[in-house]
Amino acid sequence: MMEYRSSLENLDEDGYTQLDFSSRHITRRSVDSKKGILPSSCPPHWITHETSCYLFRTSLDSWNGSKRQCSQLGSQLLKIDSAKELEFISWQVSSQPDHSFWIGLARRQTEGPWLWEDGSMFLPDVFQIRSTVTQEDSSHNCVWIHVSDTYDQRCSVLSYSICEKKLSI
Repeated sequence: MMEYRSSLENLDEDGYTQLDFSSRHITRRSVDSKKGILPSSCPPHWITHETSCYLFRTSLDSWNGSKRQCSQLGSQLLKIDSAKELEFISWQVSSQPDHSFWIGLARRQTEGPWLWEDGSMFLPDVFQIRSTVTQEDSSHNCVWIHVSDTYDQRCSVLSYSICEKKLSI
């Protein structure tokens, strides 16, 4: 809508009124430069948070089986990069306190380094891995999250899992 305004301030030196057309209440749609398509969003049933999509899988599988399932969906098991992301994940999984969820953290052998699925080293600055190792069974080489804590566990145990994929922008 155009609005016409005239007042004494709008008079020029010859006494003629200058017209001031100001646009008001115009909404502009932002359109991506790539053929007018907005950035892709998460697939159905996935949850968007910041720059990632998350799928909380509620079918039981081993760590390797869960990793395979995520891979088939074009994603990886969850990698927790920040305290903010951990807070979001903890909030989501706390609604299912009877279940644990595999994340993308494992080691090749006991006492070996913990590595994320993408090969990067686990740094204990965001969270600590609580040990569930017993004398009888020390092969707890995969990690799951339960409510807001992460624990090592035998990779063959069947559990839920969390897949993550970065939003393509």
